[in-house]
Amino acid sequence: MRLHIVLAADGPVTVPWDYLQRLHGFLYDAIRRARPRLAHFLHEQGFVVGSHRYKLLTFSRLFPTRAQGREDGLILHPPIHWWVSSPLPAPMEALAVSLLTEGVVILHPHHLLVERLEVEPIPSFDRSVALETLSPIVVSTGALKNGKLQHRFLSPEEEDFWRIVQENLKRKAIALWGRAPDPVGLKCYPVGVWKSRLYRVHKGQVRGYEGKFIAEGAQPWLMLGYEAGFGERNAQGFGMVRIAKDPRTASSAPGSERKGTKRIGADG
Repeated sequence: MRLHIVLAADGPVTVPWDYLQRLHGFLYDAIRRARPRLAHFLHEQGFVVGSHRYKLLTFSRLFPTRAQGREDGLILHPPIHWWVSSPLPAPMEALAVSLLTEGVVILHPHHLLVERLEVEPIPSFDRSVALETLSPIVVSTGALKNGKLQHRFLSPEEEDFWRIVQENLKRKAIALWGRAPDPVGLKCYPVGVWKSRLYRVHKGQVRGYEGKFIAEGAQPWLMLGYEAGFGERNAQGFGMVRIAKDPRTASSAPGSERKGTKRIGADG
């Protein structure tokens, strides 16, 4: 299930470069206000597979009509588009209840009005689909250095990047369905130039990559990546994608309303 949220404000709003942390906090608080036990489970436990825990939800960056960068952050010009997605209906329904009831997204110190809330139709996937990121994909691997385990963030140009993406998706399938559906397999091919940036997450930093890629695989795998996110740290706002009409020319700007979109909230 995927929600498309359109936010309004009286004028431009300024957010810090690490605003994903604030969206993460708002998202869990909104779910908690509608479904306290569900929010507690997702935040404190999640779905455990071996030593890994998955929340099975993700969200996008904010996509304004226009943005201006400055030293301390971004100036966003409304309307602002935001997407949240999960293969689990319950957290999406809880979020929708809070948004429709309260009518605001709080991104301290701003209160952004929910102008429109839509449930987007689930696309049908062939065995190959062109995708582009709505939030950066993060992939890391551990390496021992001076007796300590350190993370190294991988680039989409490295084969291990996509191998780890596939392994990550397999664990998400086990978390969601109890097993990995057959046939197991997902192949991804980066297209064009990918951009990277360091993001502050709590007290540390992670490196994420944004760009376009071709994903090939069975429908359940493509659907799971589309709804739960690719790579790591999805619940912190990483790894969300959308279908790119043409991977060579697809724009990162928010698209127009698509045919079949179901609106569940009235305009502001």
